[in-house]
Amino acid sequence: MTTYQGLRTDVWSMALPDDWSQKANRADEGSLYFESGDGTKGLYISTWTLGPNDRRSAADVAGAFRANDRRSLDAMHGYRWQILEDGDAEAGGVHAAVTDYFAAAQSYRAVGKILAAPPLVVRASFQDYACGDVEASREYFQPIIDSLQLNKPN
Repeated sequence: MTTYQGLRTDVWSMALPDDWSQKANRADEGSLYFESGDGTKGLYISTWTLGPNDRRSAADVAGAFRANDRRSLDAMHGYRWQILEDGDAEAGGVHAAVTDYFAAAQSYRAVGKILAAPPLVVRASFQDYACGDVEASREYFQPIIDSLQLNKPN
């Protein structure tokens, strides 16, 4: 049975398995990076505050971030990405967009989750670098992905 540790910032919270740890931040991208103990799985997570003149809806903001993620994956030379899932949900003023990508030849699965509640946006990219079984990867990551949420303001 997997046990989890809670993580919390001013903006988001989530639970990661106990064997995960934070690695070097990608300051150039403003991302935090976490990795599983065996190094086969990772998570990049970033937070943005949109400018005061940005009047887009939460759905439009999430869509723009999703499109950017797709462009980044398409730019990876030699990778053919299959979209396994692409969905949206809205609850409590937060728009969540989740897209599940798989590059079978590289055994690489990437799940993007975007939470948008303008002016705040959280983008998480869950990586399975050695995905030999998509269903097992889904079972492993789903509790983690589901746990990611925006914190309610005090």
